[in-house]
Amino acid sequence: MIDKWKLDGNKLLWHMDRVHKHYVQGKRIAPIMIDMGLTKFCNIKCEFCYGYFQNMNGSMIPGDKLLQLMNDAPKAGVKAIAIVGDGEPTLHPDFINAVVTGTDNGLDMAVATNGVKLDMNGLAELVARLTWLRFNLSAIEEGYEVVHGRPYWETVKHNIQLAVELKKKFDLKATIGLQMVLTPNAFPYILREAQFAIDSGVDYFVIKQFSDPHCDLMSKVDSNWANSPEVLEVLKKAEQMSTFGTRIIPKYMAIRNMKNRPYEHCLDVPLLFQISGDGKCYPCGYLFGNEKYCYGDLNTQSLGEILNSDHYWNVIKEMQTVFDVRKDCCGCCRHDSTNEFIHNFVNKPGHINFI
Repeated sequence: MIDKWKLDGNKLLWHMDRVHKHYVQGKRIAPIMIDMGLTKFCNIKCEFCYGYFQNMNGSMIPGDKLLQLMNDAPKAGVKAIAIVGDGEPTLHPDFINAVVTGTDNGLDMAVATNGVKLDMNGLAELVARLTWLRFNLSAIEEGYEVVHGRPYWETVKHNIQLAVELKKKFDLKATIGLQMVLTPNAFPYILREAQFAIDSGVDYFVIKQFSDPHCDLMSKVDSNWANSPEVLEVLKKAEQMSTFGTRIIPKYMAIRNMKNRPYEHCLDVPLLFQISGDGKCYPCGYLFGNEKYCYGDLNTQSLGEILNSDHYWNVIKEMQTVFDVRKDCCGCCRHDSTNEFIHNFVNKPGHINFI
């Protein structure tokens, strides 16, 4: 069944004006979107958590700086903000205010959450305003505590079902989905979670690889495990369970390309800006905490000041020409699909009119 959101891919074809302006004309551009965290702490302890690699030190973006960002981003030319990590966003006291401010200013807003702390009022606001709401759920029932480290399955289950109920009752707009990070402990729950997704009425259930390069799991599991015949067979069965209302979407492209990147450098970074939960800004989550690649700090600078600085563009140039993704990066990259797209775009083949 077709992945109508292109969750296993990218949407740069619909932003070729910005792609052309930077990669053909060589001009400075604003990011299309921002991925960001609001906090560097969480209320569960997932076995695959990338946040621990990113130094979960308990800090968070000050509320006034967060709301300033939601005012500044559309003025700078940013189209969307996804609040997706590194910590759990619902623990920030200004979380809902940030979503409201962003949408009021014309931003497309999205949220990924473990779903533990949400309540009726918060869910009603989110489902009414967000473009998408994703619950990070890598196992259900008795497997939940094994994978997520806390006994919150019934709470999360209730909140997922409540979100869908609110969407249907009030004909609200948000696409609601589930995401599994695929690990050996999550593997036995793929088909059961697919059925839960269908029964609950969410729009999609996406299955992706785990990617923390320093997680204990990485030392215990063959890096090609997710691409093995055993796993792919179950992923195909899950995909075939898709219904008209609920799509089951294994991220085959990301799984296949985990160690097979056709590009050398990180070319797409001007298009996707990333902010850690402490307010510092970087090209990607893998580099959170690496001061060499820090664009700037929202605690002391506005977004516009960072984007217009020579320092920001010098880091961009370093990522596009010097940073070697095969030596200086590891794990599975958030930027992989867009990097491959840009790599193919700038490395024009011969005979292009023979399509």
